[in-house]
Amino acid sequence: MKPLEGIKVVELSTMLAGPMCARVLAEWGADVIKVETLNGDAWRKQAGTTLSPCTPDANPNFDMQNLNKRFVSLNLRTEGGQEAMMKLLEGADVLLTNFREQALEGMGLSYEQLKGRFPRLIHAAVLGYGSEGPDKDRPGYDYTTFFSRTGLMADLPPAGGGPLVPIGGIGDHSVAVALVGGICAALYRRTVTDTGDKVDVSLYQSGIFILSTGILNGFNGRVLPRTRLDCGHAGSNTYQGSDGEWFYLACIDYRRFPELCQLIGHPELAEDPKYSTNTAYYANRTELTKIFDEIFNKQPVSYWNELFNEHDMPHEVLRHFKDVPYDLQAQVNHYTYFHEYPDGTKTVFTNGPVHFASVDPANIPCRVSGAIGRDTAQVLEALGYSSEKSPPCTKPRRSDKPSISNSPFFSAFPPPGAGAQKKA
Repeated sequence: MKPLEGIKVVELSTMLAGPMCARVLAEWGADVIKVETLNGDAWRKQAGTTLSPCTPDANPNFDMQNLNKRFVSLNLRTEGGQEAMMKLLEGADVLLTNFREQALEGMGLSYEQLKGRFPRLIHAAVLGYGSEGPDKDRPGYDYTTFFSRTGLMADLPPAGGGPLVPIGGIGDHSVAVALVGGICAALYRRTVTDTGDKVDVSLYQSGIFILSTGILNGFNGRVLPRTRLDCGHAGSNTYQGSDGEWFYLACIDYRRFPELCQLIGHPELAEDPKYSTNTAYYANRTELTKIFDEIFNKQPVSYWNELFNEHDMPHEVLRHFKDVPYDLQAQVNHYTYFHEYPDGTKTVFTNGPVHFASVDPANIPCRVSGAIGRDTAQVLEALGYSSEKSPPCTKPRRSDKPSISNSPFFSAFPPPGAGAQKKA
């Protein structure tokens, strides 16, 4: 039994944060019914943001946030659509939404409007800036609220380089993970009290929490943004090899500094009074960083990686996004997997951020989205509607069965040049 088997989630959300939260819940066993408008979630049409293909059968950019759900299309501005929504909520444990309060109220779906009728329902909400204050009704995206408002975009890039160029979804997915935890806590509380709850996470809230250390830095007067030369100390910094690639050295424990100096062929540095105490080591970090720059630039990153691995010196090569799907460590732990759609479109998907002994990560289903409203008829029939009497909704554009696979980590297409790989 999966952790959330038997839990029914009605998702009324768009774009990334809410849908990814619901996708994780589905991965953990919940029955997730995603309710879309007649035009569908706007993220269905945003494939270009990740350079993903988009065909009648395949939409991996949308599916990344929407795997393993059932899809219903309703016009919630009509009496019939609202009636069907209420029937869905009668059997639901969670309503998950990222609609703003005014929109929810207009459809009769705010927490205050629902809590009397559905006292055991968990009302879970993704917010932009929070439920109070002058900006509570502002539209929020992770680029604006999570990256811009929190200081992340302005203070994390190297000084003089302009604002950080973000990758979409980082803030949204942070919110998703936090909201999953909140929903599970509310479900546990309900087992004790038999009463539902309201749980929300805002993009601003999540960004502030994740950047707690940065906020302490700013509060205590650190000048940001900064350069590599203004590091915490030279043993914890990025360095470039002769091949132009980078690695992060994490010799954070000063007691290993003499060992580091020995490994890189400069034992005299550990005896130099400018670096021979922890205080001096920090005070002269800029000068030592420049010395390390010269040393590390004499060999490719692969050389330093092998040397440091051999001696268990903490470090990591700076990988690229394109490398991660083919990283053996990611594959054998089922963090990523490959999928091929019926029309031959290929993609990589990620699994959720938690493993359970009760959920085999090598066999998490991969049921993709298909057309808008694909499961509408089936879901409404279970609610007592016949084909002759149903609220306004779309019908699937195609009659094809959804693509379902078991997500093997070495499935459809191994990395270029790799030999045949077997499932563990």
